[in-house]
Amino acid sequence: MAPQVCTARHRLTAVALTLLTLSSLSIASPTLLRHEVRILPEMLPNELQKRQDSGPYTAVTGIIGNGSHPRLEIRQLQQNTDQWNLFILGLDRFMKADETQKLSYYQIAGIHGRPYVPWDNVGPFVGNTQGPGYCTHVSNIFLTWHRPYMALYEQALYSHILAVVNTFPQGEQRSRYSRAAATWRHPYWDWATPPSDGGSVYPTSVSSPTVQVTLPNGTATIANPLYAFDFHPVSVSDFYYNPFATWPETKRYPTNWTYQAVSQNNLVAAVMDNNRQSIQQRLYNLFTNYDNFTQFSNEAWYFGNTASSADSLESIHDVVHAITGQSGHMTYLDYSAFDPLFWLHHAMIDRLFAMFQVLHPDSYVEPMDAIEQTFTIAPHQNISIDTPLDPFHSNSAGAKYTSQTVRSITSFGYTYPELTGNASAASVRAAINNLYGTSAGSKVLTGRSAQADNELVERASTVMQLSNLPGETTEEGKRKQYILNLQSEKFAANGSYAIYVFLGYFNEDEPSTWALAPNLVGTHGVFTALPSDDAASGLTRRMAMSSVLVTGTIPLTSALLERVQGGELSSMHDTDVEDYLAENLHWRAALFDNTELPLSEVSGLDIKVVRANVMPAKTHDAFPSWGDFIQLKRITTRSASCSAW
Repeated sequence: MAPQVCTARHRLTAVALTLLTLSSLSIASPTLLRHEVRILPEMLPNELQKRQDSGPYTAVTGIIGNGSHPRLEIRQLQQNTDQWNLFILGLDRFMKADETQKLSYYQIAGIHGRPYVPWDNVGPFVGNTQGPGYCTHVSNIFLTWHRPYMALYEQALYSHILAVVNTFPQGEQRSRYSRAAATWRHPYWDWATPPSDGGSVYPTSVSSPTVQVTLPNGTATIANPLYAFDFHPVSVSDFYYNPFATWPETKRYPTNWTYQAVSQNNLVAAVMDNNRQSIQQRLYNLFTNYDNFTQFSNEAWYFGNTASSADSLESIHDVVHAITGQSGHMTYLDYSAFDPLFWLHHAMIDRLFAMFQVLHPDSYVEPMDAIEQTFTIAPHQNISIDTPLDPFHSNSAGAKYTSQTVRSITSFGYTYPELTGNASAASVRAAINNLYGTSAGSKVLTGRSAQADNELVERASTVMQLSNLPGETTEEGKRKQYILNLQSEKFAANGSYAIYVFLGYFNEDEPSTWALAPNLVGTHGVFTALPSDDAASGLTRRMAMSSVLVTGTIPLTSALLERVQGGELSSMHDTDVEDYLAENLHWRAALFDNTELPLSEVSGLDIKVVRANVMPAKTHDAFPSWGDFIQLKRITTRSASCSAW
C-alpha cells in the first residue's frame, strides 16, 4: 500500500516562518529551559525565570541543580504513586502546549523528522532543499545525537511537571509533590527483560486509552498521554503523506491506512511478546561479543565487518520501532518521534549506550563518512567526535554539543539504576547477566548466592549445569551458538520493511500472519523514512543511496535446542543442525502493511548462518568468551547484488 501525497505540498509560509522566528526568540521561558530544582513547598515560575541565561538559543541542560537521579524502568516508576501522577499530568500538559511554541511537544518531536524545517535557528546545509530531519541514523553518531535530544525532551517535560506541582494547594500535599518532582527522571521501557509478573513485555500503562490521576480537587480519569499524541491540529503541509497528514492522533498497528483506522495495542503486545526472546538474545550477544563502539552502535556495513560482528544496537532499535508501529507512526523515521512510545524506547537505547560506555570507556566515536544525509549533514561529510550534534546548543550563546561533550550522562542530571553509586565494569556485567543472560554462559550462576557467585566454578561442573543435550557443547566445554546474519540495502523498499525468519511451518500465503507465527524465530526490521517530498527527487535520492548496506542478526540456538528436546532434531552437532536448517529454515520479506515484498526485490539481500563456540563465564560478573566462528555453507541466499561478507 503506497502512501498518498497530499495536494497541499509542504511549505513554510510567511506566517509560519514568522511564528517560528518569534517562538525561537520569545518562547525561551524559564520553565521550559534550565531547571535548578530544590525541595521547596512551591516553585514559582518567576523564580525560575531569573535563573535562565539570556540569548537567542535554547540551552539543552537536562534537569540540573539537585544532582543526578536514575531514570527508572516504566513499571518501576509506576510504583511511585506521586512521581507517576506528576509524569502523567505533566505529559498531558506538555502535549497540549501550542504547536507554534519552540518547546512544545509538537516542535520537539518534529526535530527528528518531519516537518523538515529549522529548529533553534539551525538551518540546513548549503544546497539541501528537501530535508530530511536532523536525526542521524546509520551513523557513528547515532547514539550520541539522541542523547541531547532525549535530554531536551526530558527538560521540557519537566517544566510542565513543575507547573503541575504548583497547582496543588500549599502545604503538605504540594511539599510532597515537590519532593517527588526533585528526583523524577524520564522512564525507559525495557523491551528485552521478561516482566517479573509473567505478563506482556508491552506495558499496560502505554496500551490503555485512559488513566486515573489525582488532581487538586480529587481523582479523575483522563485520556492517557502515553497512549497517543493528539495533534491540534494535524498539519497537512507538515506531514505531507496520507494517512499521516489526516490522522488526528498517533497510531500503533492501525487497522488500515484510512482516516477511520484505530490502533491495535493488543496486537502490538502480541507481536512484541513473540519477538521478545529473540531481542533479548540479540542484546545479550551484542554486549558479550562486541567491544568496538562503531560496530556496537550502528547498523552500517563497512569494511571490517565480519561474520562475528553483523549486529548493532541500532539494528535492535530498528526492530522495536518497526513492530510497535506496524505501519503506524513508530514504523517510519520521519513520523516516529510524535508517538510517546518513542521517548520510552530511546531512554532505553541511551541506557544501553551508557552501560556500554562503562564496559568499554576507551572505545567511542571514530571518524566515519556520513552514509545518510540529515538536515545539516551532507552526504559523505566526514563525521567525527567533534561534529556538532545539530540542532542542540549547550548554552544560550550558541555553542553546540558534540559527541565529546555528551559523553557523561550525569552532566544532564540523570543516571540509570545499574550505574548508580560506584558502578564498575564488573557490576555492569553482573547486571547484564542477570537481566539479559538467557544464552551463552550467563545461566551458569543463576540463582546462586553472592558468595558462590564470586567463586570460580569448575568447568566440568559448568558443562553439566548447562547441557545434557547431544552435541550442545564441545570437548573443551564450549557451547555452540548458531546465528543467522542478514544484510540488505536500507532503501530496498518504499519505506520500512521486515524480514521474518521461521524455523518450521508458516503460512507463506498470508503475510498478515507472519509477525505472530508460532515458528517465528525473529524479525529483522529495516527502519527508514517514507520517500522525499518530491516524487522524482525522492526516487533519485533512494536510488543514489541504494548501496547503503545494513546488517543484523537472528539468534537460532534456543529454537534449535527446543527442537532437540522435542525430538524433532537429533542433536546439536553441526552436520545435524545444517541438515535440519536446510530443510526447515525459511525467510520472507514484507512491508508493515502486510504486503509481501518479493525476495528478488530486496536488493543486497544476503543471508548466512554462522556457528560460534562460546566458553561460559566462570563468575557472575564475567562475560562468556566468543570464538571459532564458521559459516554453514549450505544455508545462504544472495541477491543479484554483490555480497559484502
